Amino acid sequence: MQSISFGPGNWGQQVGQNNGTINAEFHLPPERAETPPAPFATIPFSRDPDFVNRGEILDQIYGRCSEPASRVSLVGLGGVGKSQLAIECAYRVAAEQTDRWIFWIHAGTQARVEEGFRTIADTIKLPRRNQPKADIPQLVYSWLSNEQNGRWVIVLDSADDHDVFYKVNSTRISTSDDAHGGRPFATYLPQSRNGSILLTTRNKDLAFRLTGRRQNMIDVGPMSPKDALTLLEKKLGSLPDLGTATELVQALDFIPLTIIQAAAYIQARTPRTSLEKYLAEFRESDSSKSRLLQYDAGDLRRDVGASNAIFATWQISFDH
Repeated sequence: MQSISFGPGNWGQQVGQNNGTINAEFHLPPERAETPPAPFATIPFSRDPDFVNRGEILDQIYGRCSEPASRVSLVGLGGVGKSQLAIECAYRVAAEQTDRWIFWIHAGTQARVEEGFRTIADTIKLPRRNQPKADIPQLVYSWLSNEQNGRWVIVLDSADDHDVFYKVNSTRISTSDDAHGGRPFATYLPQSRNGSILLTTRNKDLAFRLTGRRQNMIDVGPMSPKDALTLLEKKLGSLPDLGTATELVQALDFIPLTIIQAAAYIQARTPRTSLEKYLAEFRESDSSKSRLLQYDAGDLRRDVGASNAIFATWQISFDH
């Protein structure tokens, strides 16, 4: 066995022949401490200038989110505007409570929830998050539970699948086998006094289980006729024929997403298409209705991973 030198302060040994196992330990330098940023909002969508305040519902959501350790769910069919209400509420909190963190997680799949936890860890510059065996959800949970870290709101958007929150995930955020602890994501949602959780969902059972009380569930339905007309006018810029516009929003069952899709379709084809022509085509046949309802309006305030369930919503609303 021979010794070899690697320079000042370092040494090593060279093995000429070895019939056993060689174990080596490598000690990485400690992480450089990062300065935690001041609280800010991580809302992935811009504020909607065409947002229509639907009565007292936004005030109700805002009030609930301002209560300590609150959990509130917006429950309704796809396309009724749950996410739009959550976006507007998040911006309102950010504007009026500047000392509060706002985190947004798309909760449609376990992978997206994992991504959301990782984003929170990176946003707040959480120590030890980059270590090989880091349990990211536990680190985030511990940070959120510490009232000294300030107040926060987490938005869980499109939380429709029970298994996302209550089925143990088979994947891991880190490369370690024991990271994430084999626990369901629901156990990583704190109930500390300094935080609030707002979720949007089509699943009433999941909403009840995550919020704990029926009183914490806010039902979101179609718009009122007046609000539906206001939304259509904002999207089109004007309503030259109020009678036709009234017929159209009624034909669309006052569902915000269908109104937005109709306005986008009309604007994209102006002057070939008008309110009258769209309404006539919509009433022409089931196939034309289906085609119009599945039109991709390119809404910048809908997650690219969100399913377009508006046709299913349409069928459900008319079956009842």
